Amino acid sequence: MSRPFVINQNTYLVHAARRFGTYPQLEADWFAHTADPTPFFTWFVAPLLSIAGTGSLLALNALLGAACLAGLVFAAEALLPDAAPRAPRWAVACALAAAWLAGPWREIAFEGVAGQYVLRDFLQPSNFGVLLLCGLALWLHGRPHAGAAVAALAAVMHPTYVPSVLLIVGTTLVLDRRTPWRRRAVLAALTAALLAPPLIWAATQFAPSDPGTFHAAQKIIADGRIPHHTVPQRWLDVDVLYRALIVVAAILLARRSDKLRLGAFAAVCVLGTLAAAAFPQLYTLRLAFPWRISTWLVPLCTAVLCAALLGRVARRVPRGAPRLVAPGILGVVWVAAMGAAVNSGLERMRRWPGPGVALALEAQRRGALTDVVISPPSWEHLRLNAPVAIFADWKSHPYADREVLEWDRRNKLLRKLYPRRGSLQCSALAPILASAPAPRWVIVPKGSSMSCPGVELATSDRDGSLYRIVEPSPR
Repeated sequence: MSRPFVINQNTYLVHAARRFGTYPQLEADWFAHTADPTPFFTWFVAPLLSIAGTGSLLALNALLGAACLAGLVFAAEALLPDAAPRAPRWAVACALAAAWLAGPWREIAFEGVAGQYVLRDFLQPSNFGVLLLCGLALWLHGRPHAGAAVAALAAVMHPTYVPSVLLIVGTTLVLDRRTPWRRRAVLAALTAALLAPPLIWAATQFAPSDPGTFHAAQKIIADGRIPHHTVPQRWLDVDVLYRALIVVAAILLARRSDKLRLGAFAAVCVLGTLAAAAFPQLYTLRLAFPWRISTWLVPLCTAVLCAALLGRVARRVPRGAPRLVAPGILGVVWVAAMGAAVNSGLERMRRWPGPGVALALEAQRRGALTDVVISPPSWEHLRLNAPVAIFADWKSHPYADREVLEWDRRNKLLRKLYPRRGSLQCSALAPILASAPAPRWVIVPKGSSMSCPGVELATSDRDGSLYRIVEPSPR
């Protein structure tokens, strides 16, 4: 059995899973046919998933992790003053890896605000944000063309990084006055050319149908579905203050020519957050996530602090001390951290794919491969882990305005059908069956029951019961 898909993968890998017929069950899934918000990620991952399976996703994410670590080390090295003591790059890399994988403060020192990250332990489009760090490192080490191209690829894979790319490239072009204007124009044109495809896709696929529909869809997503990402008042807490202190400390330690650069990054993040908090009706601003800058800025500043600290420690090591003492200590710490990370990853893989998977598989065995199943709205894992076509779920939402309204309608019907306890509400079943494609099965979770005309019990297990719809529109 393939390793289970987890959390956001149940949303962002659906389109990739449907391509090339890898998961033919999804041909009948409504969400799998909605507009894809990350098409270039899908086109990149779909062949890997089709040919090599889920193991390729783990390998790709490991490569992104290595790229992230390299970007942090080289960028931090370039941001420190030339006269500052330097620790070996491998030492900084080991210390950062250990702190990130097993450190008690890793959630503060290596994550952004609003519950957003530049890298998770499972593959998703936002993980390509590590390319921002790699691009910045290349730029700081005198490779501006390569840096601009690599940074722009982050936005190609996940369009919400477009503001970050514009900030990194724009700030650098403005501050680097020694570069001839023609060369800066070439860099700007290169960045624009790479950003054009995702921007054109977004403009054609997610343009407003009409002002009213667009506003209603934005409100549903920002206030209903992801307020934990879009409402600053929800996540402005003491952890945000700690992250701000890390950024301020890094700015103070950075070389004079880069203090303004880091300050500009932080200022845009802060101003965008304050504007979104002061004007909550600006849904477009809130859904642009100006605070996503913090996902790569906080780890970058942590790396600057780590490099500076290790440099001072290395300077204090007596010259007569055995050469293997420091590498040995760091090696032990690194191995312990890697062991903790691997154990955590294996534990995630060993986890049961989630409730209801056996029932969904039984529906396919008794019916057709593309039968649509009605399931509780919190059971989004069924779509990829069974896999099976489901009517809708709460987590996996589209972005095109009319599709958002349809997703909201479907979830309202599911919430009406599945009360918190007791019997399912038969009155909500008829409008669900009137949707296309029409569902043929209903999964009832343990602790609930169902007694509706035109529906018969097929089987039960520890997770609940599976019911077959024997009439097209029960009354």
